[in-house]
Amino acid sequence: MAQIGVGMFPSAAHLVGFFATAVALIAIPGPSVMFIIGRTLSEGRRAGLITVLFNSLGHTTWMLAVAFGLGTFLSSIPAALRVIQILGAVYLAYLGIQSIRKRNADEKAMAAQNDSTEIAGPLIKHSFGKTAREAFLVGLSNPKVAVFFFAVLPQFVEPGANFTLQFLTLGIIFEIMGNLGDATYSLGASIARHWIFSRTGRLASIIGVGGTLITGLAVFLLSSALVEAFSH
Repeated sequence: MAQIGVGMFPSAAHLVGFFATAVALIAIPGPSVMFIIGRTLSEGRRAGLITVLFNSLGHTTWMLAVAFGLGTFLSSIPAALRVIQILGAVYLAYLGIQSIRKRNADEKAMAAQNDSTEIAGPLIKHSFGKTAREAFLVGLSNPKVAVFFFAVLPQFVEPGANFTLQFLTLGIIFEIMGNLGDATYSLGASIARHWIFSRTGRLASIIGVGGTLITGLAVFLLSSALVEAFSH
């Protein structure tokens, strides 16, 4: 029987770090979530859920690209993996800080979308194809997802393991968690839109907490990567 860490799943310590990072990334309203909520507010629950599905397919494109291309390179050159881990942690911190700094502007932008929908009524609905295509492109162009698959997720693959197998396993778990999180945002937007926007500062607080969690995790990942790099 294969030892823990060299098969489909990494060690318990790596799994704990993976789930903590995944939950923080999924919880914060990033570009995809803002697009999903905006589409739900303007066109309704069905359009929001279609957006969730095809946005996820855009994310999956990044996952497959890394698993079947960059994965071989990372396995053959451990130093390259360490550099990517450090750069990924730094950029993750940047995303967290930006989320904190822009939380009020993001809230105002989404409040404006909500106000325009309430005044004018539902906007003209897009066709299924247009909704799906736009959602896919938003997922594909999401920098947070690209950074996660290229620079963050590889940190949780156990050294000496089958990179592609473990990466795809963790990536699929992340996508399932992400879809559930995005669907929750979409359903929540359709149910609680009046509560979200009835008091200024509520959405900004949500974004700020998420940004703080991501920044804290980035500091932890960066320190871990540096310690591991200097220990070899």
